[in-house]
Amino acid sequence: MKLKDIIKTLKYKRLYNLSNPEIAGIAYDSRKVKENFIFVALKGASLDGHHFINDAISRGAKVLIVNKKSAVLPSDVGEILVEDTRNALYSISAEFYGNPSKKLKVVGITGTNGKTTTSFIIKHIIESTGDKCGLIGTISYQIGERSISSTNTTPESLDIQKLFSDMVEEGCKWAVMEVSSHGIAQGRITNLHFDTGIFTNIASHEHLDYHKNFKNYLQAKLKFFSHYLNESEKEGKKGIVNIDDPYAGHFIKALKKNGIDYLTYGKKNSDVHLVDYKMSKDGNLLVVEIKGEKTEFHTKLHGLGNIYNTLTGITFAVSEGIPLKNLKQSLAALSFVSGRYETVDEGQNFDVIVDYAHTHYALSNLLRSVKELRPKRIILVFGCGGDRDKSKRPLMGNIAVKIADIVFITSDNPRSEDPQDIITDIERGIPFYFRGKYIAIADRKQAIKEAISFAREGDYVVIAGKGHETFQILKNTVVPFDDREEARKAIREAGK
Repeated sequence: MKLKDIIKTLKYKRLYNLSNPEIAGIAYDSRKVKENFIFVALKGASLDGHHFINDAISRGAKVLIVNKKSAVLPSDVGEILVEDTRNALYSISAEFYGNPSKKLKVVGITGTNGKTTTSFIIKHIIESTGDKCGLIGTISYQIGERSISSTNTTPESLDIQKLFSDMVEEGCKWAVMEVSSHGIAQGRITNLHFDTGIFTNIASHEHLDYHKNFKNYLQAKLKFFSHYLNESEKEGKKGIVNIDDPYAGHFIKALKKNGIDYLTYGKKNSDVHLVDYKMSKDGNLLVVEIKGEKTEFHTKLHGLGNIYNTLTGITFAVSEGIPLKNLKQSLAALSFVSGRYETVDEGQNFDVIVDYAHTHYALSNLLRSVKELRPKRIILVFGCGGDRDKSKRPLMGNIAVKIADIVFITSDNPRSEDPQDIITDIERGIPFYFRGKYIAIADRKQAIKEAISFAREGDYVVIAGKGHETFQILKNTVVPFDDREEARKAIREAGK
């Protein structure tokens, strides 16, 4: 593709040494540059792409996009000076890949909790109609039969455009993606054209290490509807909102202001009304009223969080006119989502659940869900991530000891922090009269082993925080670690 076609919508300040070469690709990581590539120098939190310009040139970059002019340039390398290189990346990525979001029906899901499971539910519903659907999210990026391990819930704009382009080539008609607050705030979804925007819920004390306060976090989520969905060029675009969330009114107001049709769901008066539900070891049963007609939906998914996740999927299906009979069959066939209320069964006489719950809201829902199954005891293993919002740590400690019977506080990706300091932060939320209910063991493997050794018939061991993750981040080292595998080993070693 010729350079002039790629930069036709790009706003630039100056051009240097510029010709019109054939461009083979774009990269913002100099290590991924190949012959005849454009290299975009992004400035991140810790690294500045401008420091890697020479490396990019040595690997074959023919055009540089920068926000400060290079001192010396080879005669065959052009340079484009722009105000903001990240904005430039949004522009040229969409042009290079031919605006693939216009060739797909794109569903974006935002919220604090439930994005991942909801995305899998909606993908499953779409595929049960016979259409192919791609997925971008926390666990993986899925293109047809191909699955790629996820690096970011919402990748950089260049990567999203590439993934969407691959989906189109694979014959996908749909793309479902999780839209994180980071992705919104950093503009990674710029030049994407959404058909449906979904809001699941929003909780305080999440990502405040990045957003600084809840107001900024809320505004980031709202921007998905007020700006990105509004800017979409799709006809018949719509919003879907969980009306039970305390902040639902803000999202509905944004949709109304821009004249975007929407559907609501929840226990309150809504378009898709949850009349009743029942949780059991076999899964969830939902009784839902739609246009005055009540319908029962059975799923193999467990837990209170999945009541709402399933309800979101039902609302999406209603918005697309999928017959309820077909929807019932689709949901009944849906299996668990990796690391989300996933059971570990080695023939033991107690239950083990591994879940990604890493916020106080999610942990509360998870433990309340287990409580409804009437266990003899709930034995909980959990920790909090290092270098992340510290304000939620005491909240999670408080919830843990109030609902669970025995609590093991441990590590969960401590990163650069001392695990013991994180544990101390968690302990600050535990009332003195609950101090006898928990044990602090910084080694997560040992904590899981001890929790399994405590378990007796009828107990539930709940291992929360990491879910699908297969690693542990210690300082600058990533080591293999999987809660599910550690639980299996512990059960076998204990002879249970």
